[in-house]
Amino acid sequence: MQTVLRKHALVKRRDMYGHLHYFTKETALETLRETGYEILDCFYTVRANDLGAAATQRLLKIPRKLFFALHENSAVRVLGG
Repeated sequence: MQTVLRKHALVKRRDMYGHLHYFTKETALETLRETGYEILDCFYTVRANDLGAAATQRLLKIPRKLFFALHENSAVRVLGG
């Protein structure tokens, strides 16, 4: 949600990394189902700020971790990650 609210965030990431597809958890899982996969489990991987990201990403580290502990899906949807 925060990326969508920032005017140039998606364009900047596209310029940095090339052709990207943007999925929500729900659309990613549905895409896999549509291609014939059976979803047995899903989980979120380690976020970049846990691996030593830029200072701007580190600012959200504590709020993300706290919100993620309360409700993973909402935290990812609202704060990214």
